Amino acid sequence: MMTKLKLSSRMHLFIIISTAIAVIGLAVGLICQFIADGYFNFGAEFKSYNSVEVNYAYVDYSDEDSVIEVCDDVFGKAGVSYFVSTFGETDEGGRIIFKFSKNIDSETLTSVAAQIIDALANGEDNTQTTASFHNVETRLNGGKVLTFVSIALASAVVLQFLYFLARYKVTMAFAALLANFHNLIIYVSLLAITRVPVGISAVAFGVLTVLVTMIACAFIFDRYRRNLKKETFAKLDGDAQTDLCVRESFNSILYPVLGIAAAAVIIFVLLSISAMSVLTILSPVLAAIFSVVSALYGSVFFIPSVYTRIKRIGDNVAAASKNKK
Repeated sequence: MMTKLKLSSRMHLFIIISTAIAVIGLAVGLICQFIADGYFNFGAEFKSYNSVEVNYAYVDYSDEDSVIEVCDDVFGKAGVSYFVSTFGETDEGGRIIFKFSKNIDSETLTSVAAQIIDALANGEDNTQTTASFHNVETRLNGGKVLTFVSIALASAVVLQFLYFLARYKVTMAFAALLANFHNLIIYVSLLAITRVPVGISAVAFGVLTVLVTMIACAFIFDRYRRNLKKETFAKLDGDAQTDLCVRESFNSILYPVLGIAAAAVIIFVLLSISAMSVLTILSPVLAAIFSVVSALYGSVFFIPSVYTRIKRIGDNVAAASKNKK
C-alpha cells in the first residue's frame, strides 16, 4: 500500500478525517460534561467519589467478612450500592472503605453510616466500631498530574521545534510542531468518543503519543535531508519528494512504534493483573491502541500530505525574497 499511495494528493481527505474525529470527540465530551460525570470517563485515579469508612476492632468482630455482611444489609435496605470496597488493617482491627458514585446523595450516605454504627453495635454501648461518611475529590490530585505532564510535554515540543529549526528547515520545524498537536488531539478525541476510563495509563500513553510523533517526524525529515544530496531526488517536485521519503521511512517508524506500545502494554497489564479486573487491564490496552493509531496516522499520513502544501508556501516565500533582492 505504501509503495503506491500518493499522500500529497490526499490532503483534503485527511483534513476531513481529522476534523471529523476532533469535532465528534468535542461534541461527545461536551455532552457528557453536562449529562454524565465529565468530559472524559475518568478512572479510579481521577474519579471523585463518596465513601463510607468503617473502622472496627477485633474485640467486636473477628474478620472483615462479618462486617461487610452487616454493611451490605444496611446498604440494601437504604437502596444504595457501592462500586468497590477496600480493606486495610489498623492497630485495633481493620478498616473497610465502601466507595459510591458522586450521584448518591451525601445525606443518604451520612444516614447510612449512622445506621451501620447501630447495626454493628448490636445494642452495646461500649463498642469500638465506627462508621463515617466522606466526600473525596480525587481530581484535585489528578489536576496536578496533568499540569506537570503538560509542562513537561510543552518543554519537549519547544526543544524539538528549536532542534528541527537548526538541523532541518523552517517548514519541517513547523510541520513537526503541527504533528505533535494534531496527534495528541486525535488521541484525546478517541478517548472522549469511546469513553475509555482515563487514568494514569491514559495520561502515560498520551505522553507516548507525542514522543512517538517526535521520533516519526525525525525519521521522515532526516530521510528528506539525506535524499536532498541525491541528484535524482532533487529533480523531483515537492509532492513526489515527500511521498518517497514517507515510503522509505515507513518500516523504520512502524516497527519501533509497535515495539514501544507492546512493551508499555505489557508493563501496565503486569501492574494491573493483581486487581483481577478485566476493565483495569482493558483500559491501558485500548489507550495503547489509540496512541499507536494516532501517532502513525498523524505522522505517516496526515502531516506528510499537509507538509507538501507547507513546503510549497515556504518555497514561494523564498522565491519572492530572492526576486526582491
